[in-house]
Amino acid sequence: MGGSLEQFQKVYRMLEDEESRNVYLNKLNWLISNNQNYIDAIVTNYIPKAPLFTGKSVQELLDSLPQDRGFVLYGAGIVGKTILPHFQNDRRFVGFCSKTKEKQDNGYCGYPVMSPEELISRKNLSVIISTTRADEEIHQILLNGEYPEELIHHVMEYYRYEDPGQYFAPDFMTYGDNEVLVDVGCCELNSSLEMLRHCQKVKKIYAFEPDPDNYKICLERKIRHHLEQIELLPLGAWSERTSLRFDAVGNGVSHVCEAGGCCISVIPIDDVADPTEQITMIKMDIEGAELEALKGAKETIQRDKPKLAVCIYHRPEDMVEIPLYIKQLVPDYKLYIRHHSNTAGETVLYAVMPENFSHRK
Repeated sequence: MGGSLEQFQKVYRMLEDEESRNVYLNKLNWLISNNQNYIDAIVTNYIPKAPLFTGKSVQELLDSLPQDRGFVLYGAGIVGKTILPHFQNDRRFVGFCSKTKEKQDNGYCGYPVMSPEELISRKNLSVIISTTRADEEIHQILLNGEYPEELIHHVMEYYRYEDPGQYFAPDFMTYGDNEVLVDVGCCELNSSLEMLRHCQKVKKIYAFEPDPDNYKICLERKIRHHLEQIELLPLGAWSERTSLRFDAVGNGVSHVCEAGGCCISVIPIDDVADPTEQITMIKMDIEGAELEALKGAKETIQRDKPKLAVCIYHRPEDMVEIPLYIKQLVPDYKLYIRHHSNTAGETVLYAVMPENFSHRK
């Protein structure tokens, strides 16, 4: 995990309220220890509606698996890492399954990672789908490969919790007339639609989505709902104009990756934003590319000082690098952190100007 002790302390002191500081400390402790208790502390104190992933839930799931078969966690991401301590000591645990070739080559959390093709060819392992965003798609992929449905299980059935308003609903976020949003990583357009629900006077939304399958869904929804204020961009956001390798998996975890199977075009947000049209908010959830995208929005952020909602959970170093970079651009920003799930994912950093927030200690 990048960052010196001094840098982490600096970020901690930048945060505006107790909840932000407590979430930050618990997330750092989780990154160091992978101990679910730190996530549970966040959930208990700040997300009382969310169920905890308890040992009882794990045991119920494990008891439902055949005793004479091994099992894999399908999804080598943050959910898989979060729940791993509950499963790794079971003698039947084989490892992970992931489409990402880098993880297949290097393993994940010290365990082997098989490809979906290998898993489907075997058809003899129980599968625990361990992702929050692509579980139904993975289920269908397995069924299309004639995988026995009785061997497929969803870990999220035991503790699913989603907060669709996570980018826009915190009580310190206020909205005015003629809001202009840059939605970076709009996936299936859900976050743009959520913005329209929270703010009735949205002038325009620039929606970035480089995954071809996701983009088609976005376009269909835009046409179906007559969303003329949304400008869809089949591009990624980055610090410069270039082409990057991309792992396009047709869901919310598509990401820039050297081993990706396709190339996408990426551009700086500064090249999209009209300097005569004030950008009032930027939301980013792009699987670890947030810092590069922020660098490409430097002029826009310094000029317009928009509200920011930026995910900081995809890379450990984002917990320190992104807050410091944002404060460097606009020292007057007020920084908050909120956590929106009962896994280690969905941690969001918010930056708001003093004149554009309702502050509650």
